[in-house]
Amino acid sequence: MDNANAHTRDGDHHDLYAQAEAYDIAFDFRDLDVECDALDDICLKHRGAKPESFVDVGCGPGYHCIHYAARGLRTYGVDINPAMIEYAMQKAIDRDVEVEFIEADMRDFDLAEPVDLAFCGIASFHYLLTTEAILDHFRSVARNLTPGGLYLIEANHPRDTFGTGKSTHNEWEAQRGNTIVRSRWGLDDLSYDPITQIAHSKVEIEIERDGTIDKLEFTNIDRSLTHQELRLLITQSEVFEAVDWLGALDPDKPFDNSKESWRMIPVLRKL
Repeated sequence: MDNANAHTRDGDHHDLYAQAEAYDIAFDFRDLDVECDALDDICLKHRGAKPESFVDVGCGPGYHCIHYAARGLRTYGVDINPAMIEYAMQKAIDRDVEVEFIEADMRDFDLAEPVDLAFCGIASFHYLLTTEAILDHFRSVARNLTPGGLYLIEANHPRDTFGTGKSTHNEWEAQRGNTIVRSRWGLDDLSYDPITQIAHSKVEIEIERDGTIDKLEFTNIDRSLTHQELRLLITQSEVFEAVDWLGALDPDKPFDNSKESWRMIPVLRKL
């Protein structure tokens, strides 16, 4: 979730913090135990050991880095949005775990120590809008990895890019306690540039709490990517090799055209 244009709106600090909380509720549908187990298994397969350290790139509310910290790993969370970082820090404090959060651009960040595993989830990779930005990002991640360290990118399945199918829901409702969050994500495409592959789309998030409704509206800006294009960019980076392609955060789900393959997840190993 490392994109300032996509994740801020006019308003005071309270508005931005409320937006971070709404994101946390809206996207809190993942089974983190299962996903972190899968990440461990992928590391065992491709680097011979489970990770002892981890960075969540574009971490948003800090789902995976906080969960891994609770397992005893040295973890970091990187995000460009200061309100999101503040919110994630408070979550870590509330759960009594230690995570080092860094407010930084995913194209250029530095950790105190390199890590064994990096992860960029929920299609945040698509906020890198140019080829130069993607290559800068690859090199930044690689310099923060241990020798042979892995980087997993949870990108959109190309069927969504080409409009030949639909892998994810664009409209959903989530509840935590007395707060209900209704999300309408990219249902109104404002513009798409087929040359730059950059889309502008409208996002509406409605927050209902104790009978009071607040609505957040902003424009999401991201770039679509094809499989062949991403393969070439990985090679061009000269810092990673793709050792696997998965269709979900599951070492047994290959990337293909089946319904079960709903993401495009390259498993990259540092050269």
